[in-house]
Amino acid sequence: METFIVLAECSSFTETAKRLFCSQPTISNHIQHLEELFKTTLFLRTGKSVQLTKQGEVLLEYAKQMTFLVEEAAIKIKKVSQQDSVLSVYVSNYIAGYFFSDILSHFHTEFPKQLLEIYTYCYDDLVRCLREGRTNVAFMPIYQEDEYIRSQYDITVLFEDDFPLILPIDHAWSSRKVLYCRDLHNETILLPQSPYLQQYITKQVEKQHVKVRFLQMSNFEMIKQAVKSKLGIAFLPYTTVINDIKHGGLQARSVSSLNLTRTNGFAVRKNTKLTPAETAFCQDVERYFLTSRNSLLL
Repeated sequence: METFIVLAECSSFTETAKRLFCSQPTISNHIQHLEELFKTTLFLRTGKSVQLTKQGEVLLEYAKQMTFLVEEAAIKIKKVSQQDSVLSVYVSNYIAGYFFSDILSHFHTEFPKQLLEIYTYCYDDLVRCLREGRTNVAFMPIYQEDEYIRSQYDITVLFEDDFPLILPIDHAWSSRKVLYCRDLHNETILLPQSPYLQQYITKQVEKQHVKVRFLQMSNFEMIKQAVKSKLGIAFLPYTTVINDIKHGGLQARSVSSLNLTRTNGFAVRKNTKLTPAETAFCQDVERYFLTSRNSLLL
């Protein structure tokens, strides 16, 4: 087809041979094959030049379409091949922000040639990515109340968060050995945007029959800054405040009879076979948290 198109453009067997870097008999052979295939004459020979027949004009239109489609297919195949070589990881802002630095470093050591794309989202946006089929696996908090995730995905638990009460370093309760739920009466408790986390914290506090004021903040980091500024107190994952506690910016206290925890893991769409790269990454993340837990136990 390429030979046919070039010959139609330049109307010369000799010129066509030059452009395609082959012999003139080869050009003649290609055209002969096409004429035998379509059982018609495609070119009229007049001396050293040739001219398309009406049948040749019809074939030229389709030949151009065919070569365009072949080129388009080659581009798309190359793109798919490149995508297959790149691992796209979808992860919650929380897990990415507090754990992925170590995880990615470890994974790169184990699989130095694997290319990675990391996409971080809040919980609701991450669930939307799963619903839209952008990914079959996501690293995220796991909420019992989210029926869609529970019913459509296989869950692997990686770790659990404790949510102690976070106070300014000079809070009046600093000298108290034990805090009780009644101490929370009339306090302002700061909540993150996550509807599931808001629902969980408010429900657990309300079970204790204490009257508190709930205010919403954008994320854990904003809440920490607000607590330091004495705008309220908060229940936050201990991981998010470790450094602040070490440097004397915040303190974490437990509240008697109020044990707040959250499960984190990864969700894999049911009846879906992960790629080798996805499987390797999930296994490496599992090993990372298993090792982390064992280190804490030791």
